[in-house]
Amino acid sequence: MESGWRKQLFNQKQSQSGVNPLVLPMSKAKAVKILGICPRTLERWAKVASLIPEYRLILIRMQALAQEKNLRAAPITSYQVWVVGKIGELFGDITQGIDKKALVEAIVEANKVEYTRAQFEQEQLGFTEEAEGKGAGGRGSKSSPKLCVEHSGT
Repeated sequence: MESGWRKQLFNQKQSQSGVNPLVLPMSKAKAVKILGICPRTLERWAKVASLIPEYRLILIRMQALAQEKNLRAAPITSYQVWVVGKIGELFGDITQGIDKKALVEAIVEANKVEYTRAQFEQEQLGFTEEAEGKGAGGRGSKSSPKLCVEHSGT
């Protein structure tokens, strides 16, 4: 997983229209690039993210948009990338030899409040203030050497 994924996510270039890039959906290819993972890993971590009600609601909305507009694939929002990134950090924190997916699901299920849109916006504000020199900033980035999760037990 990319160690600076939060910085890449929160410090995206301003859009040509002037709209905050964090409110614009992105392709899964861009999300994979930001997180530094392979597409299959994104899919696996997104399945765990579906335990979070806000994530699931946005997922349904993006799937409906894709179907309505005949898009090849549903776009993903910055909030969704943030949730998947946090879940990826959990996978990276758990040692080998354990059923990581089951353990991460239990942790996420018990701590859904840490994955809300409000938490996302609070962390975004921290990065914005740091970039403007106004505060201490958001959480530090964690590093994990894995680019793809194992295919057995994850």
